[in-house]
Amino acid sequence: MTFFNRELVLGRNPHYDKGVRLLDQGLYQEAIAEFEQVGSSDPAVYRLARFHLGQAYAELGQRYLLSGLLERAEGAFRRAIEIHPRFADLYCNLGIVLRQQERYPEAEQVLLKALEVNPRFAYAKLQLGICYLQQGEAEKGWQAVQEAVALEPRLHSTAYQKAQNLRESGNLQEAIAALEQLRITEVEDIQFHTRLGDDLYRRGMYTKAAEEYRKALHVNGAYPDLYNRLGVALLAQSDYSGAEEAFRRALQINPRYAEAQANLVLALRGAGKNAEAQQAMERLAEIAPDNPLLQPPSSG
Repeated sequence: MTFFNRELVLGRNPHYDKGVRLLDQGLYQEAIAEFEQVGSSDPAVYRLARFHLGQAYAELGQRYLLSGLLERAEGAFRRAIEIHPRFADLYCNLGIVLRQQERYPEAEQVLLKALEVNPRFAYAKLQLGICYLQQGEAEKGWQAVQEAVALEPRLHSTAYQKAQNLRESGNLQEAIAALEQLRITEVEDIQFHTRLGDDLYRRGMYTKAAEEYRKALHVNGAYPDLYNRLGVALLAQSDYSGAEEAFRRALQINPRYAEAQANLVLALRGAGKNAEAQQAMERLAEIAPDNPLLQPPSSG
């Protein structure tokens, strides 16, 4: 989510500009083709093009996953991970794809990687539990599922209770199916609120956009990109304190999230916290030296 940063480089590369427009329209394959044509001669544009390229692959992978096109989904998520190796949700989604292909040992390793990136990622813990259950490791599987619910109490839903009842009656396969339904329902809710929030933001309805991002976070608060989206919407309303808090939450989950770090600089500057803004800028230089904020203003 780089509504703010991406505008800093618009007009400098036609492939980048067209890619952004296509990405906003949900034309992910077409956007990928444009972003891949952005050269490295302008480091700031190239870096943002790479960011959006990973985003487009991730969205495409999600689309394939929901359509049951598992081989295509796997390829898209792996490509996204190459670009964004510190995004836990990408590993989680790849783990789901591998699990649905019954490649359980591979799925287990990928899901463990998601939890290495974000140890409090309840979705990944839930999927790991399902993976264990499908391999016949019942005790280990239910322990992971219960740990997921402890991390995210909102997972304690009717679907989870149904799974517990089925487990107690000895119907393991239906219990697993109930747990999978919990995952599907939750993802759909997050995607609905996030995409609605994005649309509202693009239309300049920042307050309503922030409301939708908060709804998505209410479903699952483990996504740093959702906090970044919320912060951007609050920043557009000049709510610098709220934006700062949102960006810091994103960075707590992923300390190397360059876009959130850059946006934190903007929030701190807006609030007049110049010393803190400078510290945030120095951190940005460490993790993303090509970020547009670090480039001198164009003389043209």
